[in-house]
Amino acid sequence: MTVSRRRFLAGAAALAGMPRLARAEVLTADGFIEIRAAPARLRLLEDGSGETAAWLLGSSPGPLVIRARQGEELKLRFINDLDREVWLHFFGVRGPAEVMTINILPGPDQAVDCVFTPPDAGTFWIAPMADQSRLRDMGLSAVLVVAEREPLPGLEDTVLVLDDWKLDEGGAIAGAFGDVEAMVGEGRLGNWFTVNNRFRPRIPLRRDAYTRLRLVNAANVRTMGLLFKGADPLLLARDGQPVRPGLLNGKALSLAPGQRADLLVSGAEGDIRLALDLFEDVVEIGYLIAGEGGSERAALAENFALPPNDLPVPDLSGDPRTVMLVLQGGIGGGLASAVLNGAERDLRTLLQNGKGWAINGVAGPAPQPAFTASRGETIRLQVTNATAFSQPLHIHGHVWQAIGAGDPAPLADSAVISAGETLSLAFKADNPGLWALHSLVAERSDGGLITSFLVD
Repeated sequence: MTVSRRRFLAGAAALAGMPRLARAEVLTADGFIEIRAAPARLRLLEDGSGETAAWLLGSSPGPLVIRARQGEELKLRFINDLDREVWLHFFGVRGPAEVMTINILPGPDQAVDCVFTPPDAGTFWIAPMADQSRLRDMGLSAVLVVAEREPLPGLEDTVLVLDDWKLDEGGAIAGAFGDVEAMVGEGRLGNWFTVNNRFRPRIPLRRDAYTRLRLVNAANVRTMGLLFKGADPLLLARDGQPVRPGLLNGKALSLAPGQRADLLVSGAEGDIRLALDLFEDVVEIGYLIAGEGGSERAALAENFALPPNDLPVPDLSGDPRTVMLVLQGGIGGGLASAVLNGAERDLRTLLQNGKGWAINGVAGPAPQPAFTASRGETIRLQVTNATAFSQPLHIHGHVWQAIGAGDPAPLADSAVISAGETLSLAFKADNPGLWALHSLVAERSDGGLITSFLVD
């Protein structure tokens, strides 16, 4: 295993007008896939007009897709051509702590190598972990697709990255970053919706095959309620982990920022329109166009499901240790003070330092982790959302399970906790290292809604 240079918490071709999804195919002499963070110019407005100055991973205007296989070594080399350092995290990947969050300084001589073997098949996301509001909103992310050990025959594979951009009439990114009102409020909501960095793209869909749609919500704060007009997709996975397949039955698929889902669709019945349910309105954002192949699709087993990953299931039989976490802050959150950089600060001082959120009274990463778990120990997190907003949370390096009445919930790396509610999340601490737990809303994570834990 090649270790990253710094740890984070130590102190199918498209139709006309649709860009090809960039694939990481640049191999170095020593067998690494080279990925560069670099400035780019996008044309996000209707008919490709306007110009948006963006920062991307990869050289294509479409999102970068890195393809790997479960159980096989993956060698990535990250180079930062921007004028600032970049922290990146592999969202949902249960790899080694040393390479799941990396710091890349500017310059080709500061390249960072990541070498690991993905333990799980699924759809994962590589995105910023510091200065998230700016870097995510500028487009700096990539999709990691890990194929199953044994190929699944007869399935096409299409990645769809959903995003909302805050643009002015000319297509430039609007508004200043670091806005305090956005940080303590809803966050940086966009006004322009794209799929794969294009406005209302037309994406080809085979008629004679099933297509696995891999969806990623790359927005800073917006939860995407995705509707499929002309189809009833089968939900196969969430957060990269297979679930019991089930039809959407006309309901919107809800994806918080950073969440992923895999769906099964077919073009046998014709085109499919993608739309967002915005509560007060429904907006079409893209089209899956039935094209190639005949009208008869390939047969699929009635009990088709993705093969499960070998996940660490929490053991709840022995009354596991409970850790209390209280989410605080934001407008209406009642946060009067919090610990910042080891000292208690009043709210005015917190805001002056870009903080307005806290976990257990601490704003941002603390010198010491919030708790320490022994390797193999089951931890039950009792998370209380004392804020006025629904809070999507993500855990690094692990998967957790919501505990409550009824059937066991599926294992995932994220959870959404409603305002004023408490949710129990259990996980088996099987992956050693220093890890983070934080908000999936970019501005809130930047603003202090993040903590760490240690597995020794």
